[in-house]
Amino acid sequence: MPLTERELEEIRRRLGREPTREELALFEATWSEHCSYKSTRRLLRMLPTEAPWVLVGPGRDAGAVKLFDDVAVVARIESHNHPSAVDPYNGAATGVGGIVRDVLGLGAQPIALLDALYLGSLRTPVSRWLTKGIVRGISDYGNRIGVPTVAGETWFHASYERQPLVNVACIGVARPGDLLPGSVEPGDVMVLAGNSTGRDGMLGSSFASRPLGSREEDIAAVQVGNPFLEKLLIDALTEAFEKKLLRHVKDLGGGGLATAVSETAASSGVGAVVHLDRVHLREGDMEPAEILVSESQERMLLVPWRDKLGELLRLLDRYGVEASVIGYFDDTRRLRAVYRGRVVVDLPVELAASAPPVERSAESPPAPRELPGLSLAEEELGWLLERVVSSPRVAGKAWVYEQYDWGVQGRTVAPPGYADAAVLWLRDGTNRGVVAALAGNPRYTRQDPFRGAALSLAEAYRHVAAVGGEPLAALDNINAGNPEKPRQFWYFKRIVEGLAWMARGLGIPFIGGNVSLYNEDEHGHMVDPVASVLVVGRISDVSRATSLALTGEGVLVAVGETRPELGASEAVELLLGEPAGLPPRPRPREEAAAARLVRSLVEDGLVLAVHSVGLGGAATAVARMAIAGGVGARLDLSAICPACRSLLEAGFSETPGRYILEVQRDSVGEVLRRAETVGVWARVVGETGGDCVELASGKRTLARVPLVRLSEAYTTTLEKLMREG
Repeated sequence: MPLTERELEEIRRRLGREPTREELALFEATWSEHCSYKSTRRLLRMLPTEAPWVLVGPGRDAGAVKLFDDVAVVARIESHNHPSAVDPYNGAATGVGGIVRDVLGLGAQPIALLDALYLGSLRTPVSRWLTKGIVRGISDYGNRIGVPTVAGETWFHASYERQPLVNVACIGVARPGDLLPGSVEPGDVMVLAGNSTGRDGMLGSSFASRPLGSREEDIAAVQVGNPFLEKLLIDALTEAFEKKLLRHVKDLGGGGLATAVSETAASSGVGAVVHLDRVHLREGDMEPAEILVSESQERMLLVPWRDKLGELLRLLDRYGVEASVIGYFDDTRRLRAVYRGRVVVDLPVELAASAPPVERSAESPPAPRELPGLSLAEEELGWLLERVVSSPRVAGKAWVYEQYDWGVQGRTVAPPGYADAAVLWLRDGTNRGVVAALAGNPRYTRQDPFRGAALSLAEAYRHVAAVGGEPLAALDNINAGNPEKPRQFWYFKRIVEGLAWMARGLGIPFIGGNVSLYNEDEHGHMVDPVASVLVVGRISDVSRATSLALTGEGVLVAVGETRPELGASEAVELLLGEPAGLPPRPRPREEAAAARLVRSLVEDGLVLAVHSVGLGGAATAVARMAIAGGVGARLDLSAICPACRSLLEAGFSETPGRYILEVQRDSVGEVLRRAETVGVWARVVGETGGDCVELASGKRTLARVPLVRLSEAYTTTLEKLMREG
């Protein structure tokens, strides 16, 4: 039980008596780290959350911003790390199901999924087994409910060999005036709709609030998904939203009924009465404590408008969705649970829903290894480029995303892998769309969590701008270690500080997020911590969105100044066999200025292709553009970084705030003039065409790598590693 002796004493003191067995089960769920954020919520208040376009901020099942005057975008991000480590298929699948229901909770139509997967090295059978199960779980669930998985992030490192991180995001759309208010009143009734309640997923919130035990010990805490029932729920609720039958909807996620009812009542300042014996069950011999905290999937708490209960029940029956009227809200501000006429829970709702905060100590660990002096012969730069593009972290992820039905619903403008961000058409009679990107770099956050988190937000922001989108809001999923260990909690603290600092610099609010703690291996060592950051934005004309594929009809223009910043880069890890040095310095002002420039160039049709520079540096960015377009290119390394001490730095520095553009020759002057006007560094650094990727210094060619060889290295690496199993 994760409740401490101090917490048990506090419960006894506040109640003036010993808690019942059912009350203890409730507290174990609602006061768990997973549900209560008792170690982290004080720090999370540092994140900026307000802007004129924010409609729903942190605190609800999902956040929402005004996309256009008549369209809101709703988004949520969530982790399913512990379940995926124990049962990769069901752990990942139920992560998808839960995140979709969170978006439904605001009255929105789910239109897209994104995932960030941090997986083992793929060199061992267990990491390949986990990877296959996780990808198949996401694929099967998303494909069967008809919500496309359109973009994401995939990272491979031995740190995640037995403790993978699975972060999933969902995006939905609604009319701003149709968003559910998120409040209830005394006299409102509760309807439990969806799957029957069983013993699967028992106290999963408690399970996620401690280090992993043995796989056999933890398997009962993993939920089992039913995507076909979820699809019925989606369709039924969509019709219920259209008919204005519902005032409040909440997913039964972590903590099950205990959390859903107590949080709903506490947020509205009301009380609640729940009849546990009216809950439809999968196993008839379940005890009241089990019913209260079961986390069986595909279940939602529905609160209809007063005169709409009958119509709602008939609608659910027509869709084949089982439903039970299980209780009501009252004005007592107490949570009571009744089982066969016996009151088994009787608590103040604030006590049930609000765990007392826990002060955690943070202690900085030893500094990471410094970056040694590195040199590489100029003729070896082509060899290094091939190594970088064939690294599993950089190489193409088609093995992953080709298992997803990314085109269902007919909204996806570009397939995964062909643009920096997902572009989704609204299908509302206009060309307007939603843009979304997900980013995270565990190597950066391991080396320096402040910079790493800031750079993850900057990267997602940059991806949205690269396709012509205007970034509007961010959501974070912070994956860290054991908060009870000061050196591990320090990483969490610094990650939050980095996110808050960069968000203020970019002027972008956080509308929601998720915290996953206790991510340790079997020896108690923290996995590489990481902040997965989702940025959502808008685009007025999806037909103008740019891909990263070269056309061979222009010249290369670099936007954003390159600095000699090789620390924590992919090239350094490949050359040394381990990370070294600090990540590049985040520069929010330069980041925002370059993004505005690139967005305006895309909107005005002045660019043929765009790719933001990130993992692997400028040389890798150009190689990826060439591979995507099937067209070669020549990159002048001396032009891209005149201040660099070596061509290695010029080609493989991962300085943020940069883009590579392919520009038609007759548009180059206008592009450079605009850059100069707004004070953004921009230079012509090469040209496109041919069948090789050439690295040059002025007129001198340093390396010529055949495009067919680069393409094979990039596209087959992951598939070959997975075939080894």
